[in-house]
Amino acid sequence: MNQENSTVSIDTTSFMEFFESFIFDKRLQNSNKDNSIDYNFFSSKDFVAYLNSDSLSVFEEKKLSDKQDLIILDLKKGKNLKYKFEKIDNKWTFSGTKAISINNLSEKKFVIFLIKFSKDSIYQKSHILFPLEDYSLDDEYEIISQKIEKEKWNHINLVEEIESLLFLANIDSNNNFRNIYYRGNDNGILVKLTFKRVNNDWFLVKTEDYST
Repeated sequence: MNQENSTVSIDTTSFMEFFESFIFDKRLQNSNKDNSIDYNFFSSKDFVAYLNSDSLSVFEEKKLSDKQDLIILDLKKGKNLKYKFEKIDNKWTFSGTKAISINNLSEKKFVIFLIKFSKDSIYQKSHILFPLEDYSLDDEYEIISQKIEKEKWNHINLVEEIESLLFLANIDSNNNFRNIYYRGNDNGILVKLTFKRVNNDWFLVKTEDYST
């Protein structure tokens, strides 16, 4: 860490390992002295929601460039920031934030869909492919599956539930899938929601809860 030029670094080759250390460690955040960061924003949560456009989670990405921009959407407050990172001498370094409008995001259409999907129960049911595939763990930690029928679906407000959404700025917008991962902070939370683009419209196609 270098307080003189307001950067934060961790000696690691894994970008997401660095990022998780950063968001859950106030010492690292405070060393940066960046007034744009809400220091209590992440530490007050039980999990963080990540968006990806691949069958893998962002934590399974193997090939990342030495410069990464990560978008953090505050869905409740409407305060959206781009966090800038760079790997220097094999150390990931945080170099500041910049406000960004939803209108300037490559994921604008999906974000707008997600907000409407969350708030409008009728719209939500019409954008789920029923019977919906649902996977979870039983008491023996074995995976069990079921099909949820439309009449048994309970509305979920994702905006209220996740509050914020994080994704890499170089996400593949052409991919027809979007996955939202709930990743807990040392508490066993692991949830995945899979959306698929069909005829230029988004649908929830699978839910998975492997929390322990």
